[in-house]
Amino acid sequence: MKAAVIIVLAILVVIGGALAWRAQGTHPVAPTAEPEETLYLAVPMGVFVPVSQVMDKFTAQHPNVKFSTMVDTPEIMAQAVEENEKKPDIFISPGGHEATVLREKGFIDPDSMVGFGSYEVVILTPKGNPGKIEEPADLTNPEVKVISFSPPDLTAASHAARQALQNMGLWETLEPKIKVTGCCNESFQWVVDGRAEANVQFLGCPMDTKSVDLSKTKAEIACLFPRDTYYIPRTVAGILTTTEKRELAEEFLSFMTSPEMIEFMASTKLRNDQDLPLAPGPWGPAQEVGPAKVASR
Repeated sequence: MKAAVIIVLAILVVIGGALAWRAQGTHPVAPTAEPEETLYLAVPMGVFVPVSQVMDKFTAQHPNVKFSTMVDTPEIMAQAVEENEKKPDIFISPGGHEATVLREKGFIDPDSMVGFGSYEVVILTPKGNPGKIEEPADLTNPEVKVISFSPPDLTAASHAARQALQNMGLWETLEPKIKVTGCCNESFQWVVDGRAEANVQFLGCPMDTKSVDLSKTKAEIACLFPRDTYYIPRTVAGILTTTEKRELAEEFLSFMTSPEMIEFMASTKLRNDQDLPLAPGPWGPAQEVGPAKVASR
């Protein structure tokens, strides 16, 4: 009798084990989620809205990707790249020259740089235009005591304005009037406060001509620099040489600078004031070579 009970129990154990094995073998396995990745972008304030909208479109297709951003003036962002231990994966420059400076210092991979959109350079004045400026040559007027610039060796707008004034034969005459400030926002504040009779900026930055009621501002646009006196500034993006996310950075940069995304950004706040084709273009020393010297106008 005992032997029979033992045999029955053994059979039940075998059957139970077989059923457990079958149940284990047929249990659905949950899919493994892709590991989350974070891409760090340095984005200037003037293009943050369109770029952030592109980020949203990218994450909709890549839900495992998240973005962190440094959003500031281009000068402060470039300084952070040089000084901070944690560096962005992608740097975006409004006008290109900030990225060029970082490229020359070895921080941005030259082969990764791409330009899109375009800017024009303007002269801003306090409301009422006390310097009586109607064209760049009027910066020599005696009423113009101070012209505020952000650093022309770094800031794209000031770099382009200096190039224009040099090509028009005005730079040396005007140099004693020029006050160089820390960044583009600070130089703009000089005309808002009436400390300067003129300031140079890109059209639409910081006075956004697409959405701001200029009649309510304390500054006004006096005139544009002639396009044929300076290089064509573009929004330029490049990948940092220090990135550990090279493949992801390349994928996002290709996505952002596709003709479809450039057209999308241009429909919001991306400037394309020189009406270039909505397609990406190369960026390097050849793109920053200015035109031949022109006569003063």
